[in-house]
Amino acid sequence: MGSEPEAVTTTPAPSWRVVLAIVALGVGVLVSSMVGAGVISAGGWDLDVASGTGNDFGRIVGQWGMGQPLDHNRVPLVVSVMLNLPLWAAFVGVPWFAFRLRGVDWARELRWGMRAIDVPAGLAVGIVAQAILLPLIYWPILELVDNEDLEEPARNLIASAASPVGVAALVLLTIVGAPLAEEILFRGLLFRGIADMEADRRFGVTMAVLASSSIFALVHLQLLQFPGLFLIGAIAALGMHRTGRLGTAIWIHAGFNATTVVLLLNQIY
Repeated sequence: MGSEPEAVTTTPAPSWRVVLAIVALGVGVLVSSMVGAGVISAGGWDLDVASGTGNDFGRIVGQWGMGQPLDHNRVPLVVSVMLNLPLWAAFVGVPWFAFRLRGVDWARELRWGMRAIDVPAGLAVGIVAQAILLPLIYWPILELVDNEDLEEPARNLIASAASPVGVAALVLLTIVGAPLAEEILFRGLLFRGIADMEADRRFGVTMAVLASSSIFALVHLQLLQFPGLFLIGAIAALGMHRTGRLGTAIWIHAGFNATTVVLLLNQIY
C-alpha cells in the first residue's frame, strides 16, 4: 500500500494578495459601517463631537439655553472599541479564511514573525516619527491651517477617555488593536503584494511603499491627517521590508500611536 501524499503548500500570486487586501478592506468597512450606524443611532450619540475649549463652551451654553441635559453625546470609547471589532475581524479574518481555503501558510505569506529587537527598535522608530518627523512635515502646513483643526480627530478620541476604563479602551483601540489588524492588511498583504508584483522593476519597492501608504492614509478619510498617516505607513512598510518581519511594522505603528496618546493625555490631564 502506498503512503498518503504529503500536503502541498501553495504560494498565491502577488496580485491575489492585493485583491484579497481590497476585499478584506471593503468587507470590513461595509460591515462596521452598518453595525456602527445602528449602534450609534440606538445610543443617541453623535459620531463627531468637537473637543476644543470653544466648542465645549458653546455646546454647554446651547444645551443650557434649550433646557437640555449637559451632555457631550460623544460615543463612549468602550463602544468605539466594540464598533472596531467587525473592521478588525475582516482585516484579519478574511485573509485567514482565504489562506486556509487555498492551503496557504498564513505565517509565511504574511511574514509573521518577531524578534526581541523589534520591540525597542520599532517603538523607538515610531516615537521619533511622531515626535520629530511629523512636526517637520506639518510645519509648512500649519502656516495654512489651525493646529486645533489638525489635532481635532485625536482630541475627540482622547476627550472620550473620561475614566480609567475609557483610557484602557483608548490603549486597546490605538496601541493594540489598530497596529495588529492594520499592519496585517496594509503591510502584510497589500504592501507585500504590490512589492512582489513590481519585483522585476527598478523602483518596485518604492512604488509599493507609495501605493500602499497612500491607500492606508486615504481609507482613514481625514484629509488634514493624510501626510502623517502616509508617513507612518511608509516607515512601517520600509521597516518590514528591511527586516522581513511583520512584527517590526506592528511595533513601529504601536510606538507612533502610543506617543500620540501620551502627548494628548498629558495636555488634557
